[in-house]
Formats: sequence, structure tokens, C-alpha cells
Amino acid sequence: MVYWSLAIMMALAHGLLAVFLVFGAPVVARRPRVMRWYLAMLVPTAAVNILSLPCPLTVWEKDFWRLAGETPYRGGFISHYFVEPFYAPGLGPSGETALLIAMVLWCLPWLLYPAVSRTRRPDREAIDVSTEQVVSK
Repeated sequence: MVYWSLAIMMALAHGLLAVFLVFGAPVVARRPRVMRWYLAMLVPTAAVNILSLPCPLTVWEKDFWRLAGETPYRGGFISHYFVEPFYAPGLGPSGETALLIAMVLWCLPWLLYPAVSRTRRPDREAIDVSTEQVVSK
């Protein structure tokens, strides 16, 4: 029962990571302070995908399923939980590459937005709170 619970918790954590990577990009555009958390999750995920390494979270989840006496699913996490329920054959290597490219095309503009908007922003006039006068920079 413990290993089964660990497998479920690993799958949930992995799913939350995937959702955060997709929907966190627009959040970063509005809240740049979230950028460090987003990049802390994006960089290792990108490295695993670029180097074609197995995702450690998927490996751990499958290990927990084996220890729980279950047969782990075949293929990757995204394919199993997000693609196969809608498209039974799942993703092949070209489908995974297309999904990765789509993810980059979705996230990159959102991640670049804070940097670009700061460079285009005109100097704002500051207001001196004590005198309530406009002070030019």
C-alpha cells in the first residue's frame, strides 16, 4: 500500500509539473518574480528532453508501481496520461519532437515578454511622497 501511494503521489507531482510548465509561462509574463521557480523546473526538464534521457520522475513512478506489485505502463508519462486517453496509439518519436517544438513555441514569447516590455517602457516620472511633486529621472 505504501508503494502504491508513492506511485500515485509521484504521478500527481509529475502531472502538476507538466501543467505548471505549460500554464506557468503566462504567469511568468505577468509576475516576473515567479521566473526563478519556473526556470528551476524548466531547465532540468529541457535538459532531459534535449539529451533524450529518461525522465527521472517517470522512472521513479514506474519503480514504485513495480514495488507495489503492479505492471507499469509502457512509454512516457505525457504519452500515457495526456495523449493516450485521447489518441490510443500514443506518441512516437516524431510526435514527441513535435510536442517539444510546440511547447517551446508556446513558452518562449511568454518568457521573453518581461524582458522586452522592460526595455520598451519609457522612463516613468517618480512622485516624491513627502511633497507630492513629480520628480523627473
